[in-house]
Amino acid sequence: MKKSALTYLFLLLLTGCIYPFSVEKGEGEFSDIVVSGDILIGEQSRIKLEYVYPVGTFPTEMLKDFPEGTLTIENDGGATWKGKYQSKGLYTFETADAPASGRYRLHILSGGAEYASDWMGVKQSPSIHKLRADCDGNYVHISMDLDGADSLWNFRWDYDQTWEYHADYYPDLMFIPGLPERDRENPQKIYRLPTPEEDYYYCWSTAPSVEPGLASAEGQSVNSVENAHVLSISCGDMRISTLYCIDVTASGISSGGRAYLQHLHDLSNETGSLFSPTPSEMRGNIRCLSDPSLRAIGYIDAVCRTTARLFIGPEYYHMAYDPAQWLFYPEPDEDGMYNFDHFFGYASPVSCPDTPTKTNVKWGPKRCVDCRELKGSKNKPDWWPNDHK
Repeated sequence: MKKSALTYLFLLLLTGCIYPFSVEKGEGEFSDIVVSGDILIGEQSRIKLEYVYPVGTFPTEMLKDFPEGTLTIENDGGATWKGKYQSKGLYTFETADAPASGRYRLHILSGGAEYASDWMGVKQSPSIHKLRADCDGNYVHISMDLDGADSLWNFRWDYDQTWEYHADYYPDLMFIPGLPERDRENPQKIYRLPTPEEDYYYCWSTAPSVEPGLASAEGQSVNSVENAHVLSISCGDMRISTLYCIDVTASGISSGGRAYLQHLHDLSNETGSLFSPTPSEMRGNIRCLSDPSLRAIGYIDAVCRTTARLFIGPEYYHMAYDPAQWLFYPEPDEDGMYNFDHFFGYASPVSCPDTPTKTNVKWGPKRCVDCRELKGSKNKPDWWPNDHK
């Protein structure tokens, strides 16, 4: 089957729609290229070049070699924007001042070959209405309405998530590891009060969308889409435990661009037809001008984008566990030694009702008192709307 010959690495790398994948290729030098990204009018554009790799190539091998060359965004009025190489195949273009009129294309000189996308008009940004959250008791469903501009009938969107969460407890005490052996069983030596700088109760974390959302109003009498589904989050998900924010960025897209991305989506989710083309066969709108035998896989659109933001509080959150069940009192070994340093390898002191002794300090997993254990950080966004630290 065709799908067995494909390896999919649909990993969002950057805002700007870059989804690398590998496709089947025979023996020999890598010459075919993959082009990812869009021409973004009114903001910085990001375009990435990669090679087509044989099935079975490890991702670490894919990160070793990237096509290099000269990339230029061209407007049919004569203006150009030259790409600046960053790293790992990524080029940026300062298109914040690019006009939303006229037609655009991407021009590539790489490996002695010349490539270009089709000329295309700019797809104006849609309007996002009623970005909202609804809960059915088990999941929070985030959706929105989209209105097209002029002749805009196809839409895509990506999103960035930011959420605040907190540890289960403020610790009453901190443990001091690595003391001389004579002090390791002395509660007055091994414990101390936490300092203000050791406040690891609140943390923040972020995550982008994994693949673009797509919708079409083609075949309808009006160019709008209602109830476009963005994301569903379990009511037991920590992301909505304190304060959650989603920034949805939507743009118009050409009919061909939507079909191309929808095809990749179907293949990645194994919902495409047995007779559907593979990504290498559905090449998109980029051609090699100097050598028709060379392939360029990808689809470039010129678009304007708009963003809407939604905050969700903890009102839908259902805690999926009881943190008190994780707490314990350290117990001595057969020689009567508590070996607190051993416990500190995976746990931390949590609570103590009075002067600490060997037996009255409750311990728990480090995540109970240190929010960083759940892969977040203390890097609070400047725009975050509360005073938590």
